[in-house]
Amino acid sequence: MAEAKRTIIDQEVKKIEKVPAISLTLTLEEAETVMAVLVKVAGSTTNSPRKHTNAVLTSLEKAHVRDWESPGHPFSLLARNGAGLVFNDYGMPHWSGVRF
Repeated sequence: MAEAKRTIIDQEVKKIEKVPAISLTLTLEEAETVMAVLVKVAGSTTNSPRKHTNAVLTSLEKAHVRDWESPGHPFSLLARNGAGLVFNDYGMPHWSGVRF
């Protein structure tokens, strides 16, 4: 004979939330330029704002924006001696990575 009993279990629940968003339309040249800049961003892809730059890069790649390593891409015009941008992890002091 079947028996049922009410209990509580742990279950992972994915929740959809409405969040503020921005829609941006770019020309192909503008999109390539944004991609060139974002490729120079470093930092943790999970624990810093870099995760957002990666999300934008992925979106541009899915939209078939020319690969940044292609000849003639704006990335090739960035100064080679220029350092990239580096995001510190969330919670780190803002001054910890600054060099003068």
